[in-house]
Amino acid sequence: MAIKRDPHTEDTFLEKAIRGDKAGLEYLVSAYKNLAYTIAIRIVLNREDAEEVVQDAFMKAFASLSKFKKASKFSTWLYRIVYNTALTSKASKRISAVDLNGRFVNEQYISVENQQWDLTRNTERKKYVEIALSRLSEEERLIITLHYIGELSILEICEIVNMKKSAIKMRLLRGRDQLEVELKLLLKDEVKDLL
Repeated sequence: MAIKRDPHTEDTFLEKAIRGDKAGLEYLVSAYKNLAYTIAIRIVLNREDAEEVVQDAFMKAFASLSKFKKASKFSTWLYRIVYNTALTSKASKRISAVDLNGRFVNEQYISVENQQWDLTRNTERKKYVEIALSRLSEEERLIITLHYIGELSILEICEIVNMKKSAIKMRLLRGRDQLEVELKLLLKDEVKDLL
């Protein structure tokens, strides 16, 4: 679940950050690092690489802060930078393992802990959801994460991943359906309680 923030406070700290004020920069990192990490981990599938992606993305964002036009929300602009940085990192590494079903997955990804992940009631169920998410396509996994964990609107997701609204809606639908199939395989009868 995303943390609700006061837009006035965010604007104040954003203006401070644009002027190079340390408190403004620290606020922005604190406010957006968790979802930035979630986006990165869903793409690079590795904790260390995700941390590096987030650090690189914040550095790129802060270096370009004076160019931020406020045509979109700061979070949308930042998450687009995180998304692109993660894709670049993944393309440069191309490290994957193959699970028993022939799908690409990195085992470290399955055990990732995320502070914002409140969809499950206990650690065991969380593990099953993470495993099921890891079996989705990269796009579906990211879009589901942005929408349900990051609580971003479909329009914000469109800006981040550069897709049309109809494509985002279709991937959300297919992703939810596939997630249910995977959870049924993993949990059998417990899936109805979980969803």
